[in-house]
Amino acid sequence: MYGRTTRASELLDNLKGEIDTLTHELSLYKHQKDDYERKFQNQLAELNTIQQTLYDLERGQNKMKLHYEEEIRQLKRQLEQQNINANQRDLNSPSTFRSNSPAPPAQHNNNNNINNNNNNNNNNNNNMQRNTPTPTIPDKSQPKQRQRSGSGEFYQQPGGGLGPQQLNFQQLNLQQQQQLQQQQGGQSFPSLSPLDSNRHPKEMGNNMGNNSMNMNNNNNLNKKPDMEEVKEEDRRRHDTEMGEENGKEKGTDWLVGYNPSVQTNLNIDLLHNLQHNSVVCCVNFSNDGKYLATGCNKSAQIYDVESGKKVHAFVDESEKDGDLYIRSVCFSPDGNYLATGAEDKTVKVWDIHTKKIQQTFYGHELDIYSLDYSSDGRFIVSGSGDKKAKIWDIEKGKCAFTLGNEEVGPKNGVTSVAMSPDGRLVAAGSLDNIVRLWDAQTGYFLERYEGHLDSVYSVAFSPDGKSLASGSLDKSLKLWDLSGSRSRSRCRATFNGHKDFVLSVAFSPDGSWLISGSKDRSVQFWDPRNGTTHMMLQGHKNSVISVALSPKNNSHGVFATGSGDFRSRLWKYDS
Repeated sequence: MYGRTTRASELLDNLKGEIDTLTHELSLYKHQKDDYERKFQNQLAELNTIQQTLYDLERGQNKMKLHYEEEIRQLKRQLEQQNINANQRDLNSPSTFRSNSPAPPAQHNNNNNINNNNNNNNNNNNNMQRNTPTPTIPDKSQPKQRQRSGSGEFYQQPGGGLGPQQLNFQQLNLQQQQQLQQQQGGQSFPSLSPLDSNRHPKEMGNNMGNNSMNMNNNNNLNKKPDMEEVKEEDRRRHDTEMGEENGKEKGTDWLVGYNPSVQTNLNIDLLHNLQHNSVVCCVNFSNDGKYLATGCNKSAQIYDVESGKKVHAFVDESEKDGDLYIRSVCFSPDGNYLATGAEDKTVKVWDIHTKKIQQTFYGHELDIYSLDYSSDGRFIVSGSGDKKAKIWDIEKGKCAFTLGNEEVGPKNGVTSVAMSPDGRLVAAGSLDNIVRLWDAQTGYFLERYEGHLDSVYSVAFSPDGKSLASGSLDKSLKLWDLSGSRSRSRCRATFNGHKDFVLSVAFSPDGSWLISGSKDRSVQFWDPRNGTTHMMLQGHKNSVISVALSPKNNSHGVFATGSGDFRSRLWKYDS
């Protein structure tokens, strides 16, 4: 009995010893764990500090980069200004052809008057950088009264008149134009006949007197034209042109010039002339190509492309006083709705069949200049003078994303927006000379494309979504390559040929043509594959503000132009 008790005691002592050993080891493991956790927390804190330091360095580097880029742009502008001043002092330079070069030798009394007027105004024009003040979008610091840029300030001469170079082309006969081009070294295209060559001599005499007054008005370009005077001048010009239309035959008021350096099968013909009661700010086709929408003062219209007849008109009766220019129109993909953007800072979606407003989106702080629908019809993107682009969710009736902030967003008004064919990207051009790209599904900023020397007024995706075209007030178009990685996106080509601001660009549905409308009153057809211009169309008596191509090509292609001459025109092209 005693032996068993002793044996149990020994076993208990052994068990107690093992428990003490395990407890000691557990304590050691706990200390080690605490030590490892403490080291881990210290290392994590160090990593966070390093990460924050990297963020601070990256932010500082971006600010420094933006600062240097702004300095480079200023130096470029100064260099450009010096070149312009140098060119203006050289009367034999082709760059002075448009505003400073003297008229050719007089051949009859009317031309003597033109020579005298041009010679008297040469000295006054020497300091002109452009024939019109640079178009501006009002910012928040300006008075609350809306700037009616659509009625003339954006695209017209002071007082509604014509510049000296436009006088030369419209009032000199064909022989004089050829002599003048030979003196200045020639142009890329054959000389074109004056658009107004069929006018009666009495009318020509009266216009010379008026244009002489307009040249004198150019002496003080820093003074903005009184908007009431511009509107009244627009009305007088509209009445005059309406009287002239009855005396013209088809084809007598539009001309086509072909590039002699390339072979082309491109043919152009006028389909319909659509008269409006004000400047036509925008044109756009429905997805089926059957209808054309236009925007002008206080109304948007829809025309049947085949017949040229107006089938719908949309007028917002809520604002009856003053002007209200419709700056952008866009059909929904199913063709049941029309979105409009205007100077009242709202995006309106109209039911085409009932002619009533289906939705109104509020949120922009200044005039809206551009709209585009997503390919699935669920979203609308808008660009405004408030430096913002917004993506609107139509189903939810609210803003999904606001694109733009102080760090990476536009530094001035957004003039043009476009959504890629697959609906994944949004591009925007702005008055700060830069094209920007965002992810349409997340609202994240992706890339900025720099290279234009002046404000970007139009952007357009190619049908395959691999390229982006932009048009600028620097008189050029650029084609940006989107096919590679974002960091390697680059300017593929620069197209030079217009003599004034490029206001609108658009691709043909097969991507084989890129067309552009300009303040020089012309439309040019470019081959985007090699940057060659094939054709120049002169079909308006004022700036070509908007161009659009029909998405459908049957036996021939169709495109539309909208102009400051109160007209939109439908054209067909065969290539």
